[in-house]
Amino acid sequence: MKEQTKQQNQNRKAEDEARAAVIDGKNIHESVRDITIKALSEGHLDLQKMREVVHSVLQGASTGAKDKGVQAEPSIRKAISGVDEALAKSAEAYSLAIKEAAGHIKEFGTQNLKRGLNDLAALEGMFMDTVKNIAQASDGAVREVLSDMAQHANNTGTAVGVAAKTAVEGLTRQLGQNVRESMTTGVDTARRVGEDLSLAAAGFLEGIAETLKKKGQ
Repeated sequence: MKEQTKQQNQNRKAEDEARAAVIDGKNIHESVRDITIKALSEGHLDLQKMREVVHSVLQGASTGAKDKGVQAEPSIRKAISGVDEALAKSAEAYSLAIKEAAGHIKEFGTQNLKRGLNDLAALEGMFMDTVKNIAQASDGAVREVLSDMAQHANNTGTAVGVAAKTAVEGLTRQLGQNVRESMTTGVDTARRVGEDLSLAAAGFLEGIAETLKKKGQ
């Protein structure tokens, strides 16, 4: 319960910060990206948490965009692209965590690795579903822009979709042999729980965020 309350507070903070960033109007893409990455890198990094954080950030951004009136369209577009990039970086972090876990498959177990791959594969769908949900709950220009961007993304793809697909394809090739070997030796019971994988992913994402800051991107 304490952990759940902490996450709820972090989500509200991310929502407020995203709203403020959009209203401020300066470097919306980068600001929203950084807000999203920071929220995602605190604690565990799993699909459910990503869904909650993305929903909070997009909710805050859409509220901020609505308050701007005529500037709503460019503002929300920049905010969504910032979230998209943040999720692409999260896919990169999760991929690094799975690669590390693959070297210790006896500790992590094959099921944890498979679950990690499934989470990666589901990232783009989660992002698009969240955008659509926020669109349905919005009105006016914000709703139109969100719906249009969701449709456009379905046709052309997203940054997170590209990053996740590349990661899954590479990891599947890499893990294939490891998983087969573990199964032939009867190793499929993890000595560590799946949370270790999500903790490692959050740590890698934090490192990626620091790199972005140093490069001033």
